[in-house]
Amino acid sequence: MTSHSSSRQVPTARADPQSSGAPPSTSRPIPSPPRVDHWAPALRSAALLTGTLVRSGPGLRPVSWPDTEKSRCAALGGLLLERYAAAEQTAAWIWGACRSPGPRMRLITLRGRAPAEFELVGLRRLASISHFRLVEGDIARIGEYSVTSRSRTVYDLLRSPEPFTAARLVAARLLMLTEPGIADRLATRADAASPIDRARVRERLRALGLTPQGA
Repeated sequence: MTSHSSSRQVPTARADPQSSGAPPSTSRPIPSPPRVDHWAPALRSAALLTGTLVRSGPGLRPVSWPDTEKSRCAALGGLLLERYAAAEQTAAWIWGACRSPGPRMRLITLRGRAPAEFELVGLRRLASISHFRLVEGDIARIGEYSVTSRSRTVYDLLRSPEPFTAARLVAARLLMLTEPGIADRLATRADAASPIDRARVRERLRALGLTPQGA
């Protein structure tokens, strides 16, 4: 398992009250989809063969549950432990902007530095953990799970040293549709980053057909 560290500063993230920004509802909350990662492997395999379970990213979900942000989080199961949040392409997949969460799950640690290895041996080949500097609004809560907000997800896709594939480009474009003026805000944020990250963000914004102010 790889581990990356991009900052020594402890993140000061605060969870968004609702990922959609909608006012709180007085109706009964929708229950979270059940996790099946703790099922015995033989039971999961049998349920997959009979169609009771279907694939969702690297995990599984009950076929009776729709493919939603919550069910995609639940499908990751033990990968999204209390200490971690989904980021980059994995977060874009959770938000429904990408068909795949990526060859390896991208997670960030919410408390302290990225560990050298996962606590759970079986997860070590599935995910890569980083430690990012976070600001208020960077983390959203989807049920009991944490994921980078839509705007933070776009920012990470633009500044990531990973290749800006067609899937990542489309994901960034779709997520940017949710926030008018996001290009200028992302470019402003990149101004405080390293010269390499700043240049990469502006280059990829141009690849998206956007020219931020001052570029």
